[in-house]
Amino acid sequence: MQNRSIIYYIHVLVFLICYQSIGQTNKKYPKFSWDKVPIAFHFGKKGSLTNSEAKFITSHSNFIVLEKGHGLPQYKNTETGIEETAKKLKKLNPNIKVIFYWNAFLDYPMYEAHNVYENHPEWWLKTKDDAYDLKNGNIRRYDLSNPEVRKWWIETAKKEILNGSTDGVFMDAFIQVASKANIKLWGQEKYDAIQQGLKDLIKETRTALGSDKLIVYNGIRSIPNNNTGNNFPDHTDAVMIEHFGILKSNSKESMLQDIQEMEKAGKTGKIVVFKGWPAEYTWMDKDFMAKSLKEKQKISKENITFPLASFLAGAQENSYFIYNWGYRFKHGATNWYPEFDKPLGKPLHDMKVNGWQLTRDFEHASIWVDLETKDAKIDWKQP
Repeated sequence: MQNRSIIYYIHVLVFLICYQSIGQTNKKYPKFSWDKVPIAFHFGKKGSLTNSEAKFITSHSNFIVLEKGHGLPQYKNTETGIEETAKKLKKLNPNIKVIFYWNAFLDYPMYEAHNVYENHPEWWLKTKDDAYDLKNGNIRRYDLSNPEVRKWWIETAKKEILNGSTDGVFMDAFIQVASKANIKLWGQEKYDAIQQGLKDLIKETRTALGSDKLIVYNGIRSIPNNNTGNNFPDHTDAVMIEHFGILKSNSKESMLQDIQEMEKAGKTGKIVVFKGWPAEYTWMDKDFMAKSLKEKQKISKENITFPLASFLAGAQENSYFIYNWGYRFKHGATNWYPEFDKPLGKPLHDMKVNGWQLTRDFEHASIWVDLETKDAKIDWKQP
Protein backbone atom coordinates (compact mmCIF):
# COMPACT_ATOMS: atom_id res chain seq x y z
CA MET A 1 0.00 0.00 0.00
CA GLN A 2 2.79 2.36 0.94
CA ASN A 3 4.62 1.63 -2.33
CA ARG A 4 1.43 2.40 -4.30
CA SER A 5 1.12 5.75 -2.52
CA ILE A 6 4.72 6.61 -3.30
CA ILE A 7 4.24 5.67 -6.97
CA TYR A 8 1.02 7.72 -7.09
CA TYR A 9 2.70 10.82 -5.69
CA ILE A 10 5.64 10.39 -8.04
CA HIS A 11 3.22 10.30 -11.00
CA VAL A 12 1.45 13.42 -9.75
CA LEU A 13 4.78 15.21 -9.27
CA VAL A 14 5.98 14.28 -12.76
CA PHE A 15 2.70 15.51 -14.26
CA LEU A 16 2.91 18.82 -12.42
CA ILE A 17 6.52 19.34 -13.47
CA CYS A 18 5.68 18.57 -17.11
CA TYR A 19 2.59 20.76 -17.00
CA GLN A 20 4.54 23.65 -15.50
CA SER A 21 7.31 23.22 -18.08
CA ILE A 22 4.83 23.26 -20.98
CA GLY A 23 3.13 26.35 -19.57
CA GLN A 24 6.43 28.18 -19.25
CA THR A 25 7.46 27.20 -22.77
CA ASN A 26 4.17 28.29 -24.34
CA LYS A 27 4.23 31.68 -22.63
CA LYS A 28 6.80 32.91 -25.12
CA TYR A 29 4.97 31.40 -28.11
CA PRO A 30 2.63 33.42 -30.30
CA LYS A 31 -1.01 33.02 -29.29
CA PHE A 32 -2.29 30.11 -31.38
CA SER A 33 -5.80 29.33 -32.60
CA TRP A 34 -7.42 26.74 -34.86
CA ASP A 35 -10.38 29.05 -35.54
CA LYS A 36 -8.96 29.82 -39.00
CA VAL A 37 -5.82 28.81 -40.91
CA PRO A 38 -2.90 29.95 -38.67
CA ILE A 39 -0.86 32.42 -40.73
CA ALA A 40 2.64 33.80 -40.24
CA PHE A 41 4.52 36.47 -42.20
CA HIS A 42 8.17 36.42 -43.28
CA PHE A 43 9.58 39.18 -45.47
CA GLY A 44 11.87 42.15 -45.84
CA LYS A 45 10.56 45.41 -47.27
CA LYS A 46 12.30 48.27 -48.99
CA GLY A 47 11.61 51.19 -46.70
CA SER A 48 9.27 51.14 -43.73
CA LEU A 49 5.78 49.70 -43.47
CA THR A 50 2.93 52.13 -43.99
CA ASN A 51 0.40 52.49 -41.20
CA SER A 52 -2.19 50.53 -43.20
CA GLU A 53 0.32 47.72 -43.90
CA ALA A 54 1.25 47.52 -40.22
CA LYS A 55 -2.43 47.44 -39.19
CA PHE A 56 -3.13 44.67 -41.70
CA ILE A 57 -0.25 42.51 -40.45
CA THR A 58 -1.02 42.94 -36.76
CA SER A 59 -4.71 42.16 -37.28
CA HIS A 60 -4.04 39.01 -39.33
CA SER A 61 -1.19 37.28 -37.46
CA ASN A 62 0.69 37.10 -34.17
CA PHE A 63 3.96 35.89 -35.73
CA ILE A 64 6.36 37.60 -38.15
CA VAL A 65 10.01 37.25 -39.20
CA LEU A 66 11.62 40.41 -40.60
CA GLU A 67 14.29 39.57 -43.17
CA LYS A 68 17.76 40.89 -43.99
CA GLY A 69 17.71 44.28 -45.67
CA HIS A 70 14.38 45.21 -44.13
CA GLY A 71 13.87 48.97 -43.94
CA LEU A 72 16.72 49.92 -46.27
CA PRO A 73 17.48 52.50 -47.58
CA GLN A 74 15.25 54.53 -45.27
CA TYR A 75 17.29 53.17 -42.38
CA LYS A 76 21.06 52.77 -42.60
CA ASN A 77 21.13 49.10 -41.66
CA THR A 78 18.96 46.02 -41.12
CA GLU A 79 19.22 46.22 -37.34
CA THR A 80 17.57 49.66 -37.26
CA GLY A 81 15.00 48.75 -39.90
CA ILE A 82 13.83 45.70 -37.96
CA GLU A 83 13.85 47.49 -34.61
CA GLU A 84 11.76 50.42 -35.83
CA THR A 85 9.24 48.10 -37.50
CA ALA A 86 9.05 45.89 -34.40
CA LYS A 87 8.17 48.91 -32.27
CA LYS A 88 5.52 49.96 -34.78
CA LEU A 89 3.93 46.51 -34.91
CA LYS A 90 3.95 46.02 -31.15
CA LYS A 91 2.30 49.39 -30.59
CA LEU A 92 -0.63 48.09 -32.63
CA ASN A 93 -0.57 44.53 -31.27
CA PRO A 94 1.47 44.00 -28.07
CA ASN A 95 1.01 40.23 -28.43
CA ILE A 96 2.68 39.90 -31.83
CA LYS A 97 6.00 38.04 -31.82
CA VAL A 98 8.56 39.78 -34.05
CA ILE A 99 11.63 37.74 -34.97
CA PHE A 100 15.01 39.22 -35.94
CA TYR A 101 16.55 37.54 -39.01
CA TRP A 102 20.26 36.92 -38.41
CA ASN A 103 21.91 34.43 -40.74
CA ALA A 104 24.00 31.87 -38.87
CA PHE A 105 26.45 31.27 -41.72
CA LEU A 106 26.45 34.00 -44.38
CA ASP A 107 27.89 37.51 -44.08
CA TYR A 108 25.34 39.95 -45.50
CA PRO A 109 26.69 43.50 -45.81
CA MET A 110 23.37 45.24 -45.05
CA TYR A 111 23.95 44.77 -41.30
CA GLU A 112 25.88 47.18 -39.12
CA ALA A 113 27.51 44.09 -37.56
CA HIS A 114 29.05 43.35 -40.97
CA ASN A 115 31.51 46.20 -40.42
CA VAL A 116 33.04 44.33 -37.50
CA TYR A 117 33.24 41.06 -39.44
CA GLU A 118 34.79 42.91 -42.38
CA ASN A 119 37.73 43.91 -40.18
CA HIS A 120 38.47 40.35 -39.03
CA PRO A 121 39.66 38.31 -42.02
CA GLU A 122 40.77 35.58 -39.61
CA TRP A 123 37.05 34.91 -39.05
CA TRP A 124 36.35 34.25 -42.74
CA LEU A 125 35.87 30.60 -43.58
CA LYS A 126 38.47 29.06 -45.90
CA THR A 127 38.49 25.92 -48.01
CA LYS A 128 41.07 23.19 -47.55
CA ASP A 129 42.99 24.88 -50.41
CA ASP A 130 43.30 28.04 -48.29
CA ALA A 131 40.91 30.03 -50.49
CA TYR A 132 38.05 32.02 -49.00
CA ASP A 133 34.79 30.08 -49.12
CA LEU A 134 32.31 32.35 -50.91
CA LYS A 135 28.68 31.71 -51.78
CA ASN A 136 27.94 32.77 -55.36
CA GLY A 137 31.49 34.09 -55.52
CA ASN A 138 30.88 37.09 -53.24
CA ILE A 139 29.19 36.24 -49.92
CA ARG A 140 31.60 35.23 -47.17
CA ARG A 141 30.80 32.40 -44.81
CA TYR A 142 31.37 32.36 -41.05
CA ASP A 143 33.92 29.97 -39.59
CA LEU A 144 31.68 28.70 -36.82
CA SER A 145 34.49 26.60 -35.38
CA ASN A 146 36.07 29.88 -34.22
CA PRO A 147 34.77 30.89 -30.75
CA GLU A 148 35.42 34.57 -31.56
CA VAL A 149 33.05 34.40 -34.52
CA ARG A 150 30.33 32.91 -32.35
CA LYS A 151 30.91 35.50 -29.63
CA TRP A 152 30.52 38.35 -32.15
CA TRP A 153 27.41 36.74 -33.65
CA ILE A 154 25.78 36.24 -30.26
CA GLU A 155 26.62 39.75 -29.04
CA THR A 156 24.82 41.11 -32.12
CA ALA A 157 21.75 38.98 -31.37
CA LYS A 158 21.78 40.00 -27.70
CA LYS A 159 22.00 43.69 -28.55
CA GLU A 160 19.06 43.57 -30.96
CA ILE A 161 16.80 41.25 -28.97
CA LEU A 162 17.50 41.87 -25.28
CA ASN A 163 18.02 45.63 -25.70
CA GLY A 164 15.41 46.04 -28.42
CA SER A 165 11.83 45.17 -29.26
CA THR A 166 12.14 41.80 -30.98
CA ASP A 167 11.18 38.48 -29.41
CA GLY A 168 13.79 36.12 -30.80
CA VAL A 169 16.17 35.26 -33.59
CA PHE A 170 15.77 33.48 -36.93
CA MET A 171 18.94 31.44 -37.48
CA ASP A 172 19.15 30.71 -41.20
CA ALA A 173 21.26 28.37 -43.35
CA PHE A 174 21.57 25.33 -41.06
CA ILE A 175 21.03 23.09 -44.07
CA GLN A 176 23.88 24.79 -45.92
CA VAL A 177 26.18 24.31 -42.93
CA ALA A 178 25.28 20.63 -42.53
CA SER A 179 25.54 19.66 -46.20
CA LYS A 180 27.88 16.70 -46.69
CA ALA A 181 29.07 18.33 -49.92
CA ASN A 182 31.12 20.65 -47.71
CA ILE A 183 33.45 17.79 -46.77
CA LYS A 184 35.13 18.00 -50.19
CA LEU A 185 35.38 21.76 -49.80
CA TRP A 186 36.65 21.98 -46.23
CA GLY A 187 38.03 18.52 -45.47
CA GLN A 188 36.59 16.12 -42.90
CA GLU A 189 38.32 17.63 -39.86
CA LYS A 190 37.15 21.17 -40.59
CA TYR A 191 33.67 19.93 -41.50
CA ASP A 192 33.35 18.17 -38.13
CA ALA A 193 34.64 21.25 -36.31
CA ILE A 194 32.07 23.48 -37.99
CA GLN A 195 29.21 21.07 -37.20
CA GLN A 196 30.24 21.20 -33.56
CA GLY A 197 30.56 24.98 -33.83
CA LEU A 198 26.96 25.22 -35.04
CA LYS A 199 25.73 23.17 -32.08
CA ASP A 200 27.79 25.37 -29.77
CA LEU A 201 26.34 28.50 -31.39
CA ILE A 202 22.79 27.34 -30.70
CA LYS A 203 23.56 26.45 -27.09
CA GLU A 204 25.49 29.67 -26.48
CA THR A 205 22.70 31.72 -28.06
CA ARG A 206 20.15 30.13 -25.74
CA THR A 207 22.32 30.93 -22.74
CA ALA A 208 22.76 34.52 -23.91
CA LEU A 209 19.10 35.18 -24.75
CA GLY A 210 17.58 33.28 -21.85
CA SER A 211 14.62 30.94 -21.84
CA ASP A 212 11.89 33.46 -22.65
CA LYS A 213 13.10 34.40 -26.16
CA LEU A 214 12.41 32.38 -29.31
CA ILE A 215 15.07 30.62 -31.37
CA VAL A 216 13.78 29.78 -34.84
CA TYR A 217 15.92 27.90 -37.33
CA ASN A 218 15.80 26.86 -40.97
CA GLY A 219 15.11 24.05 -41.19
CA ILE A 220 13.38 20.89 -42.37
CA ARG A 221 14.00 19.89 -45.98
CA SER A 222 13.53 16.56 -47.71
CA ILE A 223 15.30 15.89 -50.97
CA PRO A 224 15.97 12.51 -52.65
CA ASN A 225 18.19 10.35 -50.45
CA ASN A 226 18.66 13.14 -47.93
CA ASN A 227 15.89 13.77 -45.41
CA THR A 228 16.65 16.65 -43.06
CA GLY A 229 14.18 16.66 -40.18
CA ASN A 230 14.10 18.55 -36.91
CA ASN A 231 17.80 17.84 -36.48
CA PHE A 232 18.51 20.61 -33.97
CA PRO A 233 15.86 20.14 -31.27
CA ASP A 234 18.08 21.14 -28.36
CA HIS A 235 17.68 24.77 -27.28
CA THR A 236 15.47 25.72 -30.25
CA ASP A 237 11.76 26.56 -30.24
CA ALA A 238 10.77 26.63 -33.89
CA VAL A 239 11.75 25.13 -37.22
CA MET A 240 10.93 26.15 -40.79
CA ILE A 241 10.03 24.07 -43.84
CA GLU A 242 11.17 26.43 -46.56
CA HIS A 243 10.95 24.62 -49.90
CA PHE A 244 7.79 22.53 -49.81
CA GLY A 245 6.99 21.30 -53.31
CA ILE A 246 9.69 23.27 -55.13
CA LEU A 247 13.28 22.91 -56.29
CA LYS A 248 14.72 19.54 -55.23
CA SER A 249 11.89 18.96 -52.74
CA ASN A 250 9.13 18.55 -55.34
CA SER A 251 8.92 14.74 -55.57
CA LYS A 252 6.04 12.90 -53.90
CA GLU A 253 8.54 11.19 -51.60
CA SER A 254 10.09 14.48 -50.51
CA MET A 255 6.75 16.17 -49.94
CA LEU A 256 5.45 13.28 -47.84
CA GLN A 257 8.61 13.33 -45.73
CA ASP A 258 8.32 17.10 -45.22
CA ILE A 259 4.72 16.78 -44.03
CA GLN A 260 5.57 13.86 -41.74
CA GLU A 261 8.52 15.78 -40.30
CA MET A 262 6.22 18.74 -39.64
CA GLU A 263 3.81 16.45 -37.83
CA LYS A 264 6.62 14.86 -35.82
CA ALA A 265 8.25 18.16 -34.84
CA GLY A 266 4.88 19.68 -33.95
CA LYS A 267 4.07 16.80 -31.62
CA THR A 268 7.24 17.53 -29.64
CA GLY A 269 5.89 21.03 -28.94
CA LYS A 270 7.91 22.86 -31.59
CA ILE A 271 6.54 25.76 -33.58
CA VAL A 272 6.66 24.74 -37.26
CA VAL A 273 6.58 27.33 -40.06
CA PHE A 274 5.51 25.82 -43.38
CA LYS A 275 6.22 27.91 -46.49
CA GLY A 276 3.99 27.06 -49.44
CA TRP A 277 4.48 28.25 -53.01
CA PRO A 278 2.14 28.80 -55.98
CA ALA A 279 2.99 25.53 -57.80
CA GLU A 280 6.70 25.89 -58.65
CA TYR A 281 6.55 29.61 -59.34
CA THR A 282 9.17 31.54 -57.34
CA TRP A 283 11.00 34.85 -57.47
CA MET A 284 13.77 33.00 -59.35
CA ASP A 285 11.48 32.30 -62.34
CA LYS A 286 12.18 35.15 -64.78
CA ASP A 287 9.07 34.51 -66.89
CA PHE A 288 6.86 34.50 -63.81
CA MET A 289 8.48 37.63 -62.41
CA ALA A 290 8.00 39.42 -65.74
CA LYS A 291 4.22 39.13 -65.30
CA SER A 292 2.17 41.91 -63.78
CA LEU A 293 1.34 41.82 -60.07
CA LYS A 294 -2.27 41.12 -60.97
CA GLU A 295 -1.22 38.07 -63.02
CA LYS A 296 1.01 36.79 -60.22
CA GLN A 297 -1.81 37.15 -57.74
CA LYS A 298 -4.19 35.29 -60.06
CA ILE A 299 -1.71 32.40 -60.44
CA SER A 300 -1.22 32.29 -56.67
CA LYS A 301 -4.95 32.21 -56.04
CA GLU A 302 -5.40 29.37 -58.53
CA ASN A 303 -2.64 27.28 -56.95
CA ILE A 304 -3.21 27.69 -53.21
CA THR A 305 -5.28 24.55 -52.55
CA PHE A 306 -2.49 21.98 -52.87
CA PRO A 307 0.08 23.61 -50.54
CA LEU A 308 -2.59 24.68 -48.06
CA ALA A 309 -4.17 21.22 -47.92
CA SER A 310 -0.69 19.67 -47.55
CA PHE A 311 0.02 21.98 -44.62
CA LEU A 312 -3.30 21.19 -42.94
CA ALA A 313 -2.72 17.45 -43.40
CA GLY A 314 0.23 17.49 -41.00
CA ALA A 315 -0.21 20.71 -39.00
CA GLN A 316 -0.10 20.51 -35.21
CA GLU A 317 -0.73 23.12 -32.55
CA ASN A 318 1.72 26.01 -33.12
CA SER A 319 2.09 25.28 -36.85
CA TYR A 320 1.89 28.27 -39.20
CA PHE A 321 1.35 28.65 -42.94
CA ILE A 322 3.11 31.16 -45.22
CA TYR A 323 2.14 31.48 -48.88
CA ASN A 324 3.83 33.72 -51.46
CA TRP A 325 6.52 33.56 -54.14
CA GLY A 326 9.56 34.96 -52.36
CA TYR A 327 11.03 36.77 -49.37
CA ARG A 328 10.48 40.42 -50.18
CA PHE A 329 7.33 42.37 -49.41
CA LYS A 330 6.66 42.77 -53.15
CA HIS A 331 6.60 38.96 -53.59
CA GLY A 332 3.03 38.71 -52.36
CA ALA A 333 4.06 38.77 -48.70
CA THR A 334 0.71 40.04 -47.43
CA ASN A 335 -1.62 38.78 -50.15
CA TRP A 336 -4.75 37.43 -48.52
CA TYR A 337 -6.93 34.58 -49.78
CA PRO A 338 -10.58 33.61 -49.12
CA GLU A 339 -9.43 30.30 -47.60
CA PHE A 340 -7.74 32.23 -44.77
CA ASP A 341 -11.07 33.65 -43.61
CA LYS A 342 -13.04 30.40 -43.56
CA PRO A 343 -13.75 28.71 -40.19
CA LEU A 344 -11.39 25.76 -39.68
CA GLY A 345 -11.76 24.39 -36.16
CA LYS A 346 -9.63 21.87 -34.32
CA PRO A 347 -8.35 18.71 -36.06
CA LEU A 348 -10.48 15.66 -35.28
CA HIS A 349 -7.68 13.16 -35.88
CA ASP A 350 -4.14 12.86 -37.21
CA MET A 351 -3.32 12.67 -40.88
CA LYS A 352 -4.23 9.37 -42.57
CA VAL A 353 -1.83 8.14 -45.25
CA ASN A 354 -2.96 5.77 -47.98
CA GLY A 355 -0.19 5.41 -50.55
CA TRP A 356 0.38 8.97 -51.75
CA GLN A 357 -3.04 10.20 -50.67
CA LEU A 358 -3.54 12.06 -47.40
CA THR A 359 -6.79 12.78 -45.60
CA ARG A 360 -7.72 14.61 -42.42
CA ASP A 361 -10.83 16.10 -40.88
CA PHE A 362 -11.18 19.33 -38.94
CA GLU A 363 -14.30 20.59 -37.21
CA HIS A 364 -15.21 22.68 -40.25
CA ALA A 365 -13.09 21.28 -43.09
CA SER A 366 -12.08 17.97 -44.66
CA ILE A 367 -8.72 17.62 -46.41
CA TRP A 368 -7.76 15.37 -49.32
CA VAL A 369 -4.33 15.49 -50.99
CA ASP A 370 -2.74 13.39 -53.73
CA LEU A 371 1.01 13.96 -53.62
CA GLU A 372 1.58 11.99 -56.81
CA THR A 373 -0.71 14.08 -59.01
CA LYS A 374 -0.48 17.25 -56.87
CA ASP A 375 -4.26 17.43 -56.73
CA ALA A 376 -6.04 18.49 -53.55
CA LYS A 377 -9.43 19.39 -52.20
CA ILE A 378 -10.59 21.20 -49.10
CA ASP A 379 -14.25 20.71 -48.29
CA TRP A 380 -15.18 23.71 -46.16
CA LYS A 381 -18.22 23.16 -43.95
CA GLN A 382 -20.38 25.88 -42.47
CA PRO A 383 -20.26 25.87 -38.64
